[in-house]
Amino acid sequence: MSEPTPTNPPSQGVSILLVFLGLLFIASWIAAHVVWASMSLMGSLMANDSGGATTNQHMGLIFGMLGGQLFAGAAGIPGGLAFFWRSQRKRLLMTFAALFVIGALWQVIAFFSFFS
Repeated sequence: MSEPTPTNPPSQGVSILLVFLGLLFIASWIAAHVVWASMSLMGSLMANDSGGATTNQHMGLIFGMLGGQLFAGAAGIPGGLAFFWRSQRKRLLMTFAALFVIGALWQVIAFFSFFS
């Protein structure tokens, strides 16, 4: 049986690179979700152009899409932190996945409930 090899911490240059990549991921993730939120807001506002849906359905679509987008956009923070926070990486990636899935499902539910 071989003994486990000790894990060496990353060098200073690698650590700085991981921090930079994590922050770049957070910034680009949030920027992409700001664009998506503005597009979904415009689409949600124009969705009841014919007046076929009730006001409650229309407001449910608007706030459902934006609420889901808020969760999906917030997922980028733990996702970016997972790049360089090694001791919490598993928990951060699980939080990232949970927030993203909850946000996406929230938007899908709001979209389909508007048309039903």
